Amino acid sequence: MPKNHEQLNLVMFNMSTFYDWDHGIVNRNFNILQALEKEREIEKIVAVDFLPVGIKQAVSHYLKNILSEPKNHEMLYGDTTSACWQRSDKLYVYSTIDSLFSNETVGKELRRVEKILNLKNIVFWSYNPMFTNFIGKLNEKLFVFDTVDNWAEHPNYLKMIKKKKLLANYKVIAEKADVIFTVSEAMVDFFKDLGRTKDIHWIPNGVDYDHFNDPEKVEQENKLSEFTKPIIGYLGTIEERVDIDLIVKIAKHHSDKKIALCGPIWPGIKKELHEKIKGIENIHTFGRIDFDDAPSYLNKFNVAIIPHKLNKFVESMNPMKMYDYLACGKPVVATQGAGIDMFKDHIYIAKSENEFISNIDQALLEDSPEKREARKAAVKQHSWRERTDKMTEIVYKKLN
Repeated sequence: MPKNHEQLNLVMFNMSTFYDWDHGIVNRNFNILQALEKEREIEKIVAVDFLPVGIKQAVSHYLKNILSEPKNHEMLYGDTTSACWQRSDKLYVYSTIDSLFSNETVGKELRRVEKILNLKNIVFWSYNPMFTNFIGKLNEKLFVFDTVDNWAEHPNYLKMIKKKKLLANYKVIAEKADVIFTVSEAMVDFFKDLGRTKDIHWIPNGVDYDHFNDPEKVEQENKLSEFTKPIIGYLGTIEERVDIDLIVKIAKHHSDKKIALCGPIWPGIKKELHEKIKGIENIHTFGRIDFDDAPSYLNKFNVAIIPHKLNKFVESMNPMKMYDYLACGKPVVATQGAGIDMFKDHIYIAKSENEFISNIDQALLEDSPEKREARKAAVKQHSWRERTDKMTEIVYKKLN
């Protein structure tokens, strides 16, 4: 870590809200923010909840993040449509629906918060490519963009913003960001195609190893505890990138095992999923699993799967679940995708549906205490703290 540097203050545009994070949703943004909060080089962080872009989203946001959430914390600033409150010694959360009406108002309020907190040496750190008109308007010394997947290929984000506009925003980021981090090598190439070749760094996802190896969390009983048959498990959001047809084939071939789908089902795929798994008795869905409960669920799996479709969006991502699975020592069977090759000696990588199914048999047959420890050892060094240390070193070098 950098030593003897002036502390940084961050204004961070998030890809989620703290309400979501407090209710079990965990992503790269959450983990990096948590790690940055522990860095002594960081003085204060103003975390900006995901800015709503539609009426329906704004109403939900208002009820959860402005009316309810701040009541449990000390208020720093608030009016009818916005609130800023303190969550810890160095973390402040700003939430607003003003983005629905005026981004200029949002900018003014953020500068007011900066003044109240007397922030100096500000870095504008963003996870949200939907809002680029704040660049250069938050008193920042640097603009840092951390690229989590390619939103221009994500069906849910494209419901909020047109692809043409989003690609234009990525072009602005390519031109104006002082530092760009990406979750995958494919996103490095994406920015190169936009003309950006310098100060762009591939920083893969990481893992909270201690969380997934906490005996108290691991040994908790859960809904999988009643299963006596071997469990083929998936933990994560069930969305368009998940290959439902492959899951159905797995279930039919492995009729003597339980298929556990642990995670929220996004509306865009819910109908298709229920229609395709109807009548298949060994497929079970469990809905959203809280982050604190994830270790106990994962440790009930006999084999963990990553059945992703091969498309442009999957090429841009680096699945966090891969790290989490390995941290629990589980045998992992995955389709090909970004970042999977990082652990090719510890993951069964399938090039076809039939190979995926046969790899599950092989993974179950070959599993052993020695292999479980080897998987854990392979992923343990890939901590979020290590990732964040590298990021802050790069940012300090750019400042100097």
